[in-house]
Amino acid sequence: MDKEQVYFDNYAENWDRDRKADREKIERLLRWCRIEKGNRVLDAGCGTGILLPYLHDLVGAGGHIDGMDYSEQMVAKAVKKFGHYDNIDFIEKDILKYAFPDEIYDTVICFNLYPHVSRHREAFVKKIAKAVVPGGQLVIMHDISRRAVQAIQKQGPADSEELWPPLDVVGTMLVSAGFTVTAAVDEGDLYFIRAKKLHDIECGDTPLKAHGHAHTHPHTETKVVLNRLARISGHIEAVKRMIEGGRDCTEVLTQLAAVDSAVVSVSKVILKDHIDHCIVDSVRHNDMEAVENLKRAVNTFMK
Repeated sequence: MDKEQVYFDNYAENWDRDRKADREKIERLLRWCRIEKGNRVLDAGCGTGILLPYLHDLVGAGGHIDGMDYSEQMVAKAVKKFGHYDNIDFIEKDILKYAFPDEIYDTVICFNLYPHVSRHREAFVKKIAKAVVPGGQLVIMHDISRRAVQAIQKQGPADSEELWPPLDVVGTMLVSAGFTVTAAVDEGDLYFIRAKKLHDIECGDTPLKAHGHAHTHPHTETKVVLNRLARISGHIEAVKRMIEGGRDCTEVLTQLAAVDSAVVSVSKVILKDHIDHCIVDSVRHNDMEAVENLKRAVNTFMK
């Protein structure tokens, strides 16, 4: 048993008293998760079960939740509070060592957990990727600021950065593990990144059908594009907060110009990748329809 595990065991009894949950913020984060009725969800690092009643309402009677934590006392507290729910199982295991069944969860939520597994993040994400169904999702979220996490971890700024990297760093790691980032928000007092597990056809294991043709069109810049889009998504959220906060219009327009430039830049990457690979391949297969589609796309892009 490591020191961190002992810490949480000793703190379990007073955790809910000292770490009061912000109901409004939690509900906001969970709305972004888009969990559906009947889903099977893993609450990774469930602690005393802060999320469990919310998740229970979201998945309904036809859904199922596994609450997992490696602290015996945290799990005991969660069982005491929510053990009466028929569709919640509790697992007292270290998530990094647990052997998950393949493709079992529609959603895996890591709520205030990520810094505790960050030093082993590649192994952690690969393990979760195997446990998520194709089209399912991994959500990493916090209801406190990165600065607050640094204080809790009692680490210096450099080490804390390693424990909780910026969105683009986490996004790159998720893409490398077979996910695509679908939402990314870092608002200062909360952090949220949602990533969808790609189907095999999207991962390049079989010929792609996206163009309506049987032969393969390789896309070599997919990871670059997804990472840029994740940053653009975060930038747009920042502009929304500026508007909500009544910031000066000049500042808002300056940031919107930066967003526009970033969108144009990523569009050029996609266009070049399409020309270098998809069009070359289409010409080789005498697929002139794809060439005509490219012409229309270029005309739209140039407007």
